[in-house]
Amino acid sequence: MIKKTTSLLLALIMCFSCFGVISVTAQTPESTAAISSFDFAVKSAEMVKNDTDSMLRIIGKLKKPSATFPFPKAADYALSESGMFVLSFESEGDLLAALAALENNGNVLFAERDVPVYTEALEKATGHLSWGPDAIEADIYAESINPAADAFVTVAVVDSGSKDIDFIKDKLVDGYDFYDNDGDATNDVSIDSHGTFLASIIADCTGNLPVRIMPVRVLESETGSLINFVNGIKYAVDNGADIINLSACAPLLNCKSLEAAVAYAEEKNVTFVTSAGNHKADTETYCPSHCKTAITASSLNEQYEFSAAFSNSGSEIYLAAPGENIIGYNAAGELTSLSGTSMSAAFVSACAAMFLLDNPACNTKQVRAALKKCAQDLGLEGKDTWYGWGIPKLGKLANDNTVYVESIGFEAESYTVRAGDKLTVEPVICPANATDKSYVLTASSNAISINGNVITAVKAGKATLTATSKDGLYTATAEITVYLPEISIRNNTGTNTISYGETLRLSAETKNATADMRIFWYVDGVKLGEGTTIDVSPESGVTVTAKLVDKNGEALTDADGKEISDSQTVKVRSGFLQKLISFFKNLFGISRIVIQSIKYA
Repeated sequence: MIKKTTSLLLALIMCFSCFGVISVTAQTPESTAAISSFDFAVKSAEMVKNDTDSMLRIIGKLKKPSATFPFPKAADYALSESGMFVLSFESEGDLLAALAALENNGNVLFAERDVPVYTEALEKATGHLSWGPDAIEADIYAESINPAADAFVTVAVVDSGSKDIDFIKDKLVDGYDFYDNDGDATNDVSIDSHGTFLASIIADCTGNLPVRIMPVRVLESETGSLINFVNGIKYAVDNGADIINLSACAPLLNCKSLEAAVAYAEEKNVTFVTSAGNHKADTETYCPSHCKTAITASSLNEQYEFSAAFSNSGSEIYLAAPGENIIGYNAAGELTSLSGTSMSAAFVSACAAMFLLDNPACNTKQVRAALKKCAQDLGLEGKDTWYGWGIPKLGKLANDNTVYVESIGFEAESYTVRAGDKLTVEPVICPANATDKSYVLTASSNAISINGNVITAVKAGKATLTATSKDGLYTATAEITVYLPEISIRNNTGTNTISYGETLRLSAETKNATADMRIFWYVDGVKLGEGTTIDVSPESGVTVTAKLVDKNGEALTDADGKEISDSQTVKVRSGFLQKLISFFKNLFGISRIVIQSIKYA
C-alpha cells in the first residue's frame, strides 16, 4: 500500500542534533534560539503536519553548528543545537532558490528536498503468499488471539524435512532426521521441497503468532519407509508436538503399525491432521486418511470447488481446505506453486494450531469440534464425502466464548423397564457449564422407541441406547432390557373336559412379574377368585381367565394396550349317566377334584 510516512521522516529528524532559528538575513548569536533534539522534532513534525501535500520543505545539516548562518526566504524553520535544520516555504520558487543557495554554501553538509517515503511492501491481491490464508480467515482470528507471554504451540511436519530458509527459520525447533538418522531435520532434498513447502504454508497462516514447527524427516524424495513414518509420528508425540501434519498416505495394506501410531497420538492428546490423498479414490482404501481420529482434509480450488481432478473423497473426509495453485517456499528459498491435498492438510494444521494457542486447555476432540463448528458448509447439506463439514472459517472463532463438551455419559450402565412403560433418560454432559449440552439418542433395536429423551418400552428384548453429543465427538451407551410380564394357566391345552359334578382346579404361573403383582380369576367374565389357583365345577362349559393385575387391581397391559392374561375353556360331560353318577356322589358325600398335572406352558 502506498503511504506517506511523515512519522518516518520525524524519526529520521530526531536522529540528528538541534539548532537555532535564523531569518533570511544573518542574525547575531544573541538573537538565535537554538533548541534541543526533542523540541526540534516536535517543531519539525508540526511543520510537516501543517503541510502534508505540497512538500515545500528542505531538510539539511550544517557542517559546524552556527547561530549566524542565514536561511534564505524560509517562511518557517527549525534549527537544532547540533546543526540539523528544516525549512518550509510558501512557493516552489522560494524553495528552489533556497536549495540552490544552500548547495553552494561551504558550511552545509547536505540539503535536500523533502519527498514522500514508501514502505517496501509490494502491492498484492493478498497479504499472504497465496489465497489460502485469507480463505480460512487466518488474519481475522489471529488478531483476536492474545496468548500468554510464554505460550506456544508446536506443529510437527512429518515429511521430507524443513529447510531453515529465512521465511520459516524463526519458527523452527529441533526435530529428527529418520532418513539420515541424525538430529538435523533441515536437509530437505525432496523433488518439490515438500516438507519445506508445507512448513511455509503453516508459517504463512500463523504469521507472528508463537507457533513452532518441528521438522521430522522420514523420506528423501516422494516415498519413504513405513517404519520411518511410524517412528516419526511417535517421535513427534513424545517430544512435545501438539499437532502432527502428515501429508502422505499409503494403500491400506500392512498399515496396522501406522494405525497404531495415529491411535497413540490420540491417546496422548496430540491432534493428527492428514491429507486425503491425490488418487481420485476412496479414503477407506488409504492410510491414515481412513483413520477416524484423524482430521482428514480434501482439496479445494479458489472457487471453493472440490478438486475432482486429484483429491480423494470418502466418509472420513472431515474438512476441505485450499489445495490448488498454492504459493509457498522451496528449500532454495524460492517461491513456487504446488497443488494437492498435502497443502490442504497444512492449512488445517495451521487452523488447529491457532485454535490451540487460543484455547490451550482443549483436547483433540475439542479441536475437531471447534473446526467443525467454524466450517462453512459446502456441497451437500451437512457432512458429505467430498467436503466433509466444509472449509474452516476461523473468523467464527474470533472472540468465541464457547465452552466445549469434554464427555457425555448415562447415570447408569443399564436400565430394566416393563414393556409399555416409559423411561426418561437425561445424559450427563461435562463440564456442567458447556455451551451446548444438546444430544441425540439412538437405539440398536425396536425393543424401545425414542421421543426426545423419553424412552418407551415397546416389546420384550434388549437394546443398546446411545447418546451422542451434538458435535458428534462424544458418545455414551447403556443397555436397556425390556421385560413383559407373562401369565399362563398350567397345562393349558386350550380346552379341558370334566364330568358333570366334578371340580376342576386350575393353577397359574407368572414370568417377569414383580412381587406387588396379583392374579385375578374370571369365569365367563365374572371375577370369582384371586391367587395362584381356582376351583371350578360348572354345570356346563365355561371360559376361565387368569389376569395379571397391579397392586391396585388394575389390569396390566402390554405395549399395545392388550391385557396380560391367559384363558382356558372348560367343557362338561353332562349326559344322563354323568348326572346319575353325580347324584349318588352327592348322596354319599363323595367328591373329586380334578387337578391339572404341572406342565409349564
